[in-house]
Parts: sequence; structure tokens; C-alpha cells
Amino acid sequence: MREFLVSRRLFGLRRGLVVLTACLLSTSATGYSQLVVFGDSLSDSGQFPDPERLLQGELGSLRFTNREGPTYRAPSPYGEVSTQRLADALGLEPLLPSTSVIRDQLGLPDGTNYATGGYTTDDIVGSITEPEGSVVSRSGLTLRTRDGYLIENGRADPKALYYVNGGGNDFLDGLVTQPADAIESADTVAMGIDALAAAGAQTIMVSNLPDVGNSPAGLVSGQRDAFSALVDVYNQALGERLARYDGRIDIIRLDVAGLFDEVTASPDEFGLATDIPLADVCFSDPVCDTSAYGLASGSPDPSRLLFHDTVHPTTAGQEILADYAYALITAPQWLALGGELTVSSLAAQQQAMASELRPGQQSDGVRLFVQGEQHWDDNRGYVDDPRLEATHRAAAVGAVIPVGRGWLGMAVAQREASLDAPMDTELDGQVFSLFARQQVGRLGVQAIASRGSFDLDLQRRVALGLANRTLEGTTEGDGWAGDLRLDYRLTDSDSPWYNAPFIGYRHIEAEVEGYREQGSAANALLVSGQSVTDRQAEVGFLVDRAPAGGLGFFAELAGGRYLDETREGAEVRLASLPTNRWSGEDRKRENENYLRFDTGLRLRLGDFTVQAGGGVQGWDEAATHVQLSAGFNF
Repeated sequence: MREFLVSRRLFGLRRGLVVLTACLLSTSATGYSQLVVFGDSLSDSGQFPDPERLLQGELGSLRFTNREGPTYRAPSPYGEVSTQRLADALGLEPLLPSTSVIRDQLGLPDGTNYATGGYTTDDIVGSITEPEGSVVSRSGLTLRTRDGYLIENGRADPKALYYVNGGGNDFLDGLVTQPADAIESADTVAMGIDALAAAGAQTIMVSNLPDVGNSPAGLVSGQRDAFSALVDVYNQALGERLARYDGRIDIIRLDVAGLFDEVTASPDEFGLATDIPLADVCFSDPVCDTSAYGLASGSPDPSRLLFHDTVHPTTAGQEILADYAYALITAPQWLALGGELTVSSLAAQQQAMASELRPGQQSDGVRLFVQGEQHWDDNRGYVDDPRLEATHRAAAVGAVIPVGRGWLGMAVAQREASLDAPMDTELDGQVFSLFARQQVGRLGVQAIASRGSFDLDLQRRVALGLANRTLEGTTEGDGWAGDLRLDYRLTDSDSPWYNAPFIGYRHIEAEVEGYREQGSAANALLVSGQSVTDRQAEVGFLVDRAPAGGLGFFAELAGGRYLDETREGAEVRLASLPTNRWSGEDRKRENENYLRFDTGLRLRLGDFTVQAGGGVQGWDEAATHVQLSAGFNF
């Protein structure tokens, strides 16, 4: 194996470029089957053996970042790169290299990370489309080959998340020296994306290039300004090529260049050193290991530096990049919660108005009422995260008048709701309701219709390594809800008891207008308008006693089913790179069935009536509510 032992420094000087980014969310329910990666050393999770560990009789793979502490020297293993961290965050299998020499020698299965240190854009496309296109070689010696991904698999997995980065080595190897070269390099990367899309890929994450000039390699090359100008050309050309897929497949763009600028503008927020030029120094390469935090110092600390060597991030930079990618992948499901909160506010209104239509609540005269209620809802129907908790509050005034053998009512409510999670949402607005109940012999018919308009304030919290960002947005939402219920009275019409089986249906339509997030430039999203439909049907049994003698009672037990099993995520674009939209994987409801139980008491004192009640609804998780209303009969 000695022929494999080439200095990591000599190899690393030529390869890669820095990438940065991030967000923190704990849920792993993203719905992707696997992560498949194509790129260069920035994403390489271990194609090459670690020569220094092999010399000491230990197996290990080389990765292009710093080794782990406390010594940060061999035989300590290398830290994880961003794509490995991303796979972990998504709850997927460990991201293993596709063409590892060591794994092949040991008879271990290959992985789905085709990224390889030293790859140019031509090499990246070869690892996707060419026979024996996945090539691991050093110093002109081919260590192992494998067919490109599409040659071996035939079709792309439509449920997989694909990740593509590259282009840096075209610059560092002298292949890009003029604008036409930069455009050609970007077009080559896009050819690989073309092949994946044609083969059935539905979600592809694509990184732009950070400013190669603003790195230790750029400084050493003496071409810092030239590199920076050509990177701008490359990124512009890549965006123009990707735009053709807008609306056809999900292209998740990573503005690594913008994130790099954000990190270097406020290094203290990321836990990085503030007393040195981060783009000029590195951790381990003698060419740029000139700071008090470098490996050659008496107290090395890579967490304070952005670059491991002349072009590759430290593990601190890798963490920022992984967090950033994860934040953009999961953003659609969090941003969709604005629509969910609008729907649940309308559902709470329907439930409150149904309470005013209970048979034992009615009288022969006009009744004016005031009502207050509060709901606690975990809002986890489509996002399984224990931090989600919504609170609804409302105050309403209304009137009920007798019409024939039934009643007609109307009400207006001031509603507020808040959702605490990585996505904080505040809702405030008014809902107007019309409701009616009519008795036809033993058959009771009940209908409720509501229309609401709301203001929403949304805050999406993002963690980028040690830094935190809050993306804020304001928008408006509205919607309508309709309930229809039929019951069959089992008790006599002159009895104070109204006992009846019932069947009910609820339909809610809600819309939230689009908006632009404000905050971190690299993270801010353009959020499209959302339309949400929610339907449910239930059967149950009602027991209701009019307040004969001054005291009444009611209870309902029902079993129901949600009729909409999946939800789309919010459709978003990166504000800094708006060429492509994505909405992520559809979210599936955790449980489509529910049980509901409501009960309460009412007290009548002359013409004055007070009703107090509460209930629970859910299956594995329960939403609860309490309600108090007071009415005066004329």
C-alpha cells in the first residue's frame, strides 16, 4: 500500500474550495430514501485511504478537513465533511464513499457518495454518466474504478435527494482563465444535472461556488481578483442553466458564496477568530498556518479558523455548510405551518359555534351571547416534532333567534393563535359565522359557515454552526369553513334529554399570501402563496340535557377520519438565487384517525345562561380545549 502514501498537503494544495452554510431542526422525517452526492473534495467522505494511519497499522480514510482533537494529528481520524453531517441530520444511512479502495479490499459495500478529491467538472459528469466513470486515482495511478451512477443504476431514484457541487478544481488547475472557460465549466456541471433530471431525479441540491479568490489559495496564487471575477461569471452561468428546470423538478440552490461573505463579515457570531484575516490563514498547511490557532502553534484550535488548508473548510466550516443545507431542505415544511395555523383557527371557530347550537342551549326567545375559548394543539398532524405546540384564543359575541322548529344564529370572533417551534408564527384576525339548526321530526340538521381574515407574523430560526439567524416575514391569510351534521333523536320531543347518534362533515379552505423573508441574505427565502384544504368526517353519539331545574349537561363521543392524508410543503425560492423553486417532499399525516370527546355543564338563572365545557381530540397525541359562554334570553 506504500504507493498510496502521497502527502496530503501536496494533494490538498490543488483541490477543492470552501463552502459554508446552515440551520437547526430536530425532525428527521424528510421523506427522502437516500442521499446521492456528486462533487469534489469538499464532499468526499473517504474515497482515498489515510496514508498516515496505514503507516501505523490502522485502517482509515482521508477526508479533506482537519483531524479530530485533542492532538489534531495522525493517527486521529479526520472529522466528517458536510455531506456526511447532512445525511445524519436527515436521518438517513451513513453516507459512505462510492469507490473506496479500502472498502473494496475489505469486501465492504459501497456507498452513494461519488464525490472525489481532485475532480474537475468533467470528472463529476463522468461519475454520473460514463462507464467506469467513477475513478479514484493518485499521482497518475488509478486505484479503483466503478461505473458512473446512471450506468450502474439505469434510472435515478425519484425519492432520493441528489447533491451536486464542483467547479473549484477547474479554477485551481488552470482550466478557467477567461470568462468563456467559466461559462463552459458551469455548463459542464449542468450537463450532469441534465442527465440526472432526464433519468428521473426529482430533487437536486446544487451549490454555487464561493469566492475562490478570497481564500488562502487565492492569496498564494497571486490571482485573487481574477479568480473572484471569474467565479461571478461561473455562478451567473450556472444560474441561467438551472433556470430551465424551474417548475419541472425541485432544484434547491445553495448560495455558498453569499454565506461565505456572511461568515467573514461577523466571525465572532460563528465562534471564529476576529483578530486575523480568516481568508488568508489556515489550520494545517505551512503555506498559510501562520496564526495562533494553527497546527504549528502551541495551542491548535481549528474551531477558530475557517480554512483547514489553502482551500478546504475546517470541521467548523463543514458544520456551517451542513446546517445551511439542512435548513433549506426543511424550510418548506416549517413555512407551511402558516397555512396549518390558519386552518386550525377556522376549525376552532367551527367547534366554538357548534357549542352554541347544542339543543339544550336553546330557548323560545332571542338569545345574545358572549363566548371565550382556548385551544391547545400540538399541530403535529403532518410534522412529527415534539416542539410543536399551538395555542388558540378567541372572544366572540353573537345572537341566536328561533326560526320555525329550529334556530338561526350569527357571531363575530376575534381570534389569536401562536405556534412555538423552530418556526414561530403569530396569527391575529376576525372570523364571521352564520349557523343554523332545524328539527324535522326526529331528524336534526345543523350547518355552520365561517369566513376569516388574518394577519400572520412568521419567524424561522436557523442555526449555522454556533451562530443563530432569525428570518422574519409578515403576510395575510384568509379562508372559509363549512360544517354539516345530521342527527337522529332517540328521546321524545317533550323530554329534557336529547340523545342522538350523528354523522358530520367539515370542509376548510385556507390561503396564505406570498412574502419575502427578511434577515440573513444567504438564508432568506421568497415564499409563494399557499392553498390548503382540510376535510374530515365523523360519527358519534350526543347526550344533551336542557337545564330543567336550572342545571343542564352535555357530552359527545365521536370517531373521525381526516380525509386529506398528505400536504405539500410551501413553495420557496432562495432570495439571493431566485432562479429555481422547490417545495420538498409531501408531508404525510401521522395518523388519519381521531377520537373526540366533549363534555360540559350549563346553568340557567332566569333569563341568564352560563355554559362551561371542554374536550379532547386526537389519537396518539391529543388537542384540548376549554370554553365558557354566557347568554341572555329575551
